[in-house]
Amino acid sequence: MTKTDKKTKNLILIFISFFIIILAFFLRFRQLDQIPPGVWYDEAYNALDAISALNSGHFQIFYPENFGREGLFINLLAISFKIFGFNNIALRLVSALIGVLTVVGFYFLLRQLRLHRTSIVLAVFALSTSFCHLNFSRIAFRAIMVPFFLVWSLYFFLAGYRQGKDSKKKIKSFFYFFLAGLLTGLGLHTYIAYRVVPLIFIIISSGLLFTQKSLLKKYWLHFLIFLFGAILSAGPLLLYFTQHPDSFSGRSNAVSIFNPQDDQTPLQAFGKSLFLHLQSIFFVGDGNQRHNYNSFPLLPAVWGLFFFLGFLISLKEIFLGIINYFRKRPLPKLFLGSLVAQSIFWVMLIPGVLSLEGIPHFLRIIGITPAIFIMLVLPFEYLRRLYLHLKHSPLYPLKLWRWRVMQTAFLILITIFFVTGFFQSYLYFKFWGRNPRTTEAFQNTQFQFGQIIKSLPLKKQNYLLLNNGISFQKSNPLSISEKTLVFSAYPQIKSYRPFHLNDVDTILEDRSLDCSQAQFILQPYNPLLSLKKIKNYCRNLKLEQIQFKKNGIQIPAVKVWVLR
Repeated sequence: MTKTDKKTKNLILIFISFFIIILAFFLRFRQLDQIPPGVWYDEAYNALDAISALNSGHFQIFYPENFGREGLFINLLAISFKIFGFNNIALRLVSALIGVLTVVGFYFLLRQLRLHRTSIVLAVFALSTSFCHLNFSRIAFRAIMVPFFLVWSLYFFLAGYRQGKDSKKKIKSFFYFFLAGLLTGLGLHTYIAYRVVPLIFIIISSGLLFTQKSLLKKYWLHFLIFLFGAILSAGPLLLYFTQHPDSFSGRSNAVSIFNPQDDQTPLQAFGKSLFLHLQSIFFVGDGNQRHNYNSFPLLPAVWGLFFFLGFLISLKEIFLGIINYFRKRPLPKLFLGSLVAQSIFWVMLIPGVLSLEGIPHFLRIIGITPAIFIMLVLPFEYLRRLYLHLKHSPLYPLKLWRWRVMQTAFLILITIFFVTGFFQSYLYFKFWGRNPRTTEAFQNTQFQFGQIIKSLPLKKQNYLLLNNGISFQKSNPLSISEKTLVFSAYPQIKSYRPFHLNDVDTILEDRSLDCSQAQFILQPYNPLLSLKKIKNYCRNLKLEQIQFKKNGIQIPAVKVWVLR
């Protein structure tokens, strides 16, 4: 192949990859204010902490409430609210943008792994359309930042490693290692599952050191620069944990296999969790409707087959690389990619495998995403090498029609691969996004109730009548335990006084009540007895039923009784 042909094919790769990234952007931002239909409690909690930080100017490294959360994602939410206001799009925009940038970083990582252009296009497309990554890219969970920091830190690490081979690019190599360390340490500010990521760099570095004796002598300063960058960015959080040691373990202790139930030993709990997480890739997946659709496996059947073959190929390449090292032969071309994929896969399974609650749990193993889609395309790398070997081998002369059959079969495989990806996206928007279980999982009733409150004009005295089981401080409506309601009604909800339904007499006995300047809103699906009692006292008020209007995906609209 001439240099001109190679340059042309690289331009084609860049062109196609660019359009796939545009597709990833479109899928992650399409109907972002409507799908998922509502706002889950944890999303709303993150949002309210971000709003509080924005209003007070006190941005925290770690937010200890709600089992404790690293602060980076919440602080980014605050910036989003500052720019775009307090709404659903601003809430999910951070995750969507992180999801797109993960796809971009994955493309650059694959280039560093020296995969063929066809494999790169397929892998980037698979990540772009994958139900799992698409789903978490559209929910305000901080876990979506795990694959983002993982792919970018690995990219700069490997780029620095390759640049370091050229003595003329040593400064550039140092800079890349520093960025890799900086991003690795910054990733610790995202989600608890990220804490095992340093093991990946240890395994990859050990593999490179094992196969290249002079590597440590040549790269010792690079590794120190990497470590310095990581400590620099992770330092504030590590300092916080030394001062608040309970925050370090928090939630993980509550769901750990070391606290098993049903008379299981930790070893039995470990085996059960490992089995359920491994089989979830192919058979029965996460049963949480927020994370998945109807317990579907992590990969559809076609992709699951490709992944399984790629998993075996990667093991073979690593084993062959070890043999070649002892025989003083060159390493296989797929050795580094296989080492990276296997390292990510097994290390990022650890957070899920060490837990017992809600297993298999896709959110806790979200870090395996890059490994899944690297191994997914390794069969194509293998088939391409086999095809070229047959094509140029004098021992296997084949007739033209047989080559055409092989080429056609290869194109059919690629077509099936792409169709599977598009179906994943279709499944997300047309089935999962409109499923009643999804609507319930994201507390859509509370969300619509809050949106109705937000849409109503305020009066001087505004009352909110809630279920008796809901906790709050009467002097602070932002303390209402239904966080979805509070966020979706913000900031108007600050002007309301919350009461329980059985507190109607307390309201009516309040001498400051001015019926001409008051309005009352009743939580959905509650009896009207309380409002009728108020109506008898404030005869000038009219009873209305207000329905949620913004309903682009045809979800059953909530109706709320209002007395105003």
